[in-house]
Amino acid sequence: MMELIKKDVTLFSQSKDSIWLDAHLAPQMLAAHLDTEFDGATRNAEYIDQSMEWLTQKCPAQSYPKLLDLGCGPGIYAEKFYEAGYQVKGIDFSELSIAHAKKSAQEKGFIIDYQCGDYLQENLGKEQYDIIVLIYCDLGVFSTEDRNRVFEKVYGALKKGGRFIFDVFTPKKYAKFEAGDTWQLEVDNFWTKEACLHLSAQKNYPGTNTYLDQHYLLYPDKIKEFFIWETVFNKEEVLAELQAAGFTTSEVFGDIRGTAYTSESETLCFVVEK
Repeated sequence: MMELIKKDVTLFSQSKDSIWLDAHLAPQMLAAHLDTEFDGATRNAEYIDQSMEWLTQKCPAQSYPKLLDLGCGPGIYAEKFYEAGYQVKGIDFSELSIAHAKKSAQEKGFIIDYQCGDYLQENLGKEQYDIIVLIYCDLGVFSTEDRNRVFEKVYGALKKGGRFIFDVFTPKKYAKFEAGDTWQLEVDNFWTKEACLHLSAQKNYPGTNTYLDQHYLLYPDKIKEFFIWETVFNKEEVLAELQAAGFTTSEVFGDIRGTAYTSESETLCFVVEK
């Protein structure tokens, strides 16, 4: 069984199963997104409020009225942007998250356009938005080719003078990383309802800043497979990719609250303009 963990996995290959679509894990991920008491699938409530204060000052709704929230999840940021006066559209891959977001908006009387889809594949339109946001380091899951595709799609969807704001992790996040593998029995928890054997491994790909969190759930009649990819970045390589996509004006911060960037920052926040 441990051979599953030891086998070579092609960089950025897709696993057989998806945590966003799995019948047990998808609700777990939604619950994690809605929990703002700690930094999990969503950042904590205080951090979110601080980031919203900075974002709305940096790009006020009066000057940047039409906003697209990529990877909007259950609408935590989208609702706050709506309350701040923006015209908001959100796109997310998770059907459960979008269903929750739509229900929440309806209950609150918020007019937010939610769409279930993969923003890497969806047509984002041409010169539609004044501001596009991608919050909580989502770019790290993409290959170089797909990441550049996101930049190109965002550039095309922004109006002239529009801004793209996003954050990424830096190598500091993995400063203490150690590769390893484990196995354990699981039952009635985040990973599974029924009892199973859980094999997991954490790997770094030599010569890259890309890491793989690899999981197999072994049941008597099936095996579930999940790959969670994460790439970390330095400032220069992201700026080079943005320039290649057409962006020429950019600012760099230490996080999406607008703090100053230092060599010790675990995140980078980019504000780039078309």
